[in-house]
Amino acid sequence: MGFFLLIISWILTPVLELISLFTVLWVKRKEYSFLKTVSEYFKFGAIDRDRFGNHNYKTALNFWLSKDGYKFGNYIETISSVLGKKGVEKSLNIFGWFFYYLLYALDYSNWKNGGHCFASINNNISIK
Repeated sequence: MGFFLLIISWILTPVLELISLFTVLWVKRKEYSFLKTVSEYFKFGAIDRDRFGNHNYKTALNFWLSKDGYKFGNYIETISSVLGKKGVEKSLNIFGWFFYYLLYALDYSNWKNGGHCFASINNNISIK
């Protein structure tokens, strides 16, 4: 039964995503600019998926990116935050360090703050 529910959710996700996006654009059209609305919509969607991935794929993330120490899996925390904490405690393996520095390189806006993963530590409950 769980497998069929997963398939249904995969089918419904793009449909609901489009409906939601157009609804947000319509409802917020007088409140915010188009670009700000779209940017915020996708930003929060990305954060939600990141949290989902941290929780749902915890076994794979702990196996492939980690030596020991702090664990992936907390549903209110992003993968980046866990990578940041594991980077501080030096408990990432070579694959974990690869993703840590990949995110560091991609998010140039946080270079002064220690990089993407370090800057995301403890920034998971209220995203501004």
